[in-house]
Amino acid sequence: MAINDAFRHGRIASASLLAGVLILVGAVLGGCGADGSGEPAAGSTGTGSLVDTIIVSGTGKVTTLPDEATIQVSVENDGATAAEALDANSTDTQEVLDRLRAEGVADEDIETAGIVVYPNRWYDSQSGQEKTTGYRAQNTVTVTFHDLALIGNVFAAVTEAGADSVHGPAWQLSDDNPAIATALTKAVANARMKADALAADQGVQLGEAISISESSASNWYAVYDSRAAGEAESQSTVTPPPVNPQNMEVTASVTVTYRMLR
Repeated sequence: MAINDAFRHGRIASASLLAGVLILVGAVLGGCGADGSGEPAAGSTGTGSLVDTIIVSGTGKVTTLPDEATIQVSVENDGATAAEALDANSTDTQEVLDRLRAEGVADEDIETAGIVVYPNRWYDSQSGQEKTTGYRAQNTVTVTFHDLALIGNVFAAVTEAGADSVHGPAWQLSDDNPAIATALTKAVANARMKADALAADQGVQLGEAISISESSASNWYAVYDSRAAGEAESQSTVTPPPVNPQNMEVTASVTVTYRMLR
């Protein structure tokens, strides 16, 4: 029995040793090419080219006419009490809102900017006391125009309807204005030009863009322009004021990361 056990253990040890040798040989051969050399076989990838990156920023600018504008319209009323002032203000404001709609302004383009009721006070220098002489209510709405030809007519119409102050227009671009996309395209081209110059200076090849981030494409600035907006037919007897839209300068900024191939 002892001899058989020793023989069996000897066979197991021999098999383990043989397996270890085969694994070692396989590992050595796996590191050689098809011809047994230490070089990778033809068609294998190897370690590949060393890849770095070039990170550049680009800016693009476009000048275009605005396609939107806003004005603010306020109605003010005085009263002996706060309730009296607010009641009168609500009635007069509704007349202004009705007139806005009659001039072609859609409900979604009329937004209440603020309503305030406050006491009218003045300081009596003789008595050294502050006195209340009544109350004032004010309602202000912001009107957005997608048709710039309506602006002058609306100015005249709301003034005729009882508005106490009208401010504007403030020119702006819609979110989908084509000038924004054009500015972004120019910004990317500007970044590519910088990356090409850097790659050429370093004697490397410029690879594809692996990331692009937009820093800003929503800052626009008014640039004076003498062209007047078109005129639309108005129901007001007040002469509409002339309105001159201003060119807008759209600036877009991007950051682009390119592969750099040595």
